[in-house]
Amino acid sequence: MFNSPSGKLQKIWRSYLKERCEQHQSLSKEFSRLDMLLKENSIDESTYERLKKLLETGYEQKRQEIRLKYGFA
Repeated sequence: MFNSPSGKLQKIWRSYLKERCEQHQSLSKEFSRLDMLLKENSIDESTYERLKKLLETGYEQKRQEIRLKYGFA
């Protein structure tokens, strides 16, 4: 009844997942750096929260761009 996804669709899906995974790893790395700056008292709590929110907003925008790029919107 249902056909398995075509090879082209599988390739697109793998590329999409790879790009999302790389993006998530990058975000995790940035959060780790922010945590380190906070622990070292290089930034205060309010700066930490603002920078974290900026990273999350940028991540969300890139996530939407990737979804559009691969036609998953």
